[in-house]
Amino acid sequence: MSSGWNNFKKGWDEKVVPKMKEIGEKMAPPAKPKPPERPELLPLRELQKIPPPHPDGTPEARLLVVLQPPEELPPPPAPAGTYNFCVLVGNTLHVSGIGPLAPTAESHLGPAADAANGVRAARACALTMLSVLRKKLGSLNHIKRLVKANGFVVVADPAPASVGGRHPEMMNGFSETMMEIFGERGKGARSVVGVASLPRGWTMEVDAVFELHDNL
Repeated sequence: MSSGWNNFKKGWDEKVVPKMKEIGEKMAPPAKPKPPERPELLPLRELQKIPPPHPDGTPEARLLVVLQPPEELPPPPAPAGTYNFCVLVGNTLHVSGIGPLAPTAESHLGPAADAANGVRAARACALTMLSVLRKKLGSLNHIKRLVKANGFVVVADPAPASVGGRHPEMMNGFSETMMEIFGERGKGARSVVGVASLPRGWTMEVDAVFELHDNL
């Protein structure tokens, strides 16, 4: 019986199994060739890589500490015109002008009443920008540093004594918020000017440029 089984198994392995494999290969659908990578998607592929750790804690971890209820990031707004909020050029991210939507734009409308009001509006711009950055990048940890920020603050004419010439102090609300999230790398170059009006009646608007990590 053992000899018969061995002969049967040998014949099965030598004749039947190869034939079954041959039939299976003929019935299997041909493998589809992998489509070529679209060049415009390469920057996004790079952003999917894990960013390097920050020695002082990641920006995302800092955000959890900085935002204390009821303060929170607002939903990222949609562009108000025909433009992109963010444009990635190499490892530099250019962010369009963003208003103070945190907690709501209604709380930061019209000319700055005083320097403290301007500081709060600038912080609201920073929180709104962080929301836009998270939507674009998926994580604030991809940001290496703030390069430059430009601030625009609405000032009444004539400007009250509590506001006149205090534009840099107001812009500190944006800069200090960025430093809370990114540490010293959140302190970039900046400019701030007074203007007569801004879109949607905002008190302040800020645009910025960020450098992203090379090895994202």
